[in-house]
Amino acid sequence: MSKELPYFRFTVAEWLNGDISMENYECKGLFADVCAWYWFKDCSVTKAMLEKKFSNARLLQILYDSGIIKVIDDFIEIEFLNEQFSVLLNSLEARKAAGSKGGKQKSSNAKAKLKQSSSYKDNNKDNNKDKEIYRQFVHLKITIDEFKKLEEFYYKQTIDSILDAIENYKDNKKYKSLYLTAKKWLEKEPKRRKQL
Repeated sequence: MSKELPYFRFTVAEWLNGDISMENYECKGLFADVCAWYWFKDCSVTKAMLEKKFSNARLLQILYDSGIIKVIDDFIEIEFLNEQFSVLLNSLEARKAAGSKGGKQKSSNAKAKLKQSSSYKDNNKDNNKDKEIYRQFVHLKITIDEFKKLEEFYYKQTIDSILDAIENYKDNKKYKSLYLTAKKWLEKEPKRRKQL
């Protein structure tokens, strides 16, 4: 996925005014490296993997303590990257669907193509409102399309049981994306994958 999404948005105002701005240059440099590696790993990195890759425990602890890098169920979370990854993943899926649709239609080939640019807009948030919801908690939801992506690798019953567990998890308000959370929880249980 990192080849298809080789970049993430770096907002200067957030960098200069966010919590990271209060840390020393050494910490900022480490965080920039961590962000790049986290993105390269499709926003799915365990705390153990992070600490093995970046061995400066003192600086990592500063980032944990300040809440810049969060640790949830042994996985690290960098919120602004998770949000961007979710938006870009949905956009990429739409492009793939439009591309395959466009290849099948001869006369309306131009209509099926999506305009690609060097940056993306947050307009996808409005598009997500129109998608059918498979399941919704008070603050989290998973669309039918996202559920189908999970169903490629896991049985419906397995996914539903994980969604139940997330819903009943006492700290589930920390999560921003039900799809990404379910994906991470499912990845922790390789025995429950479909045999392909």
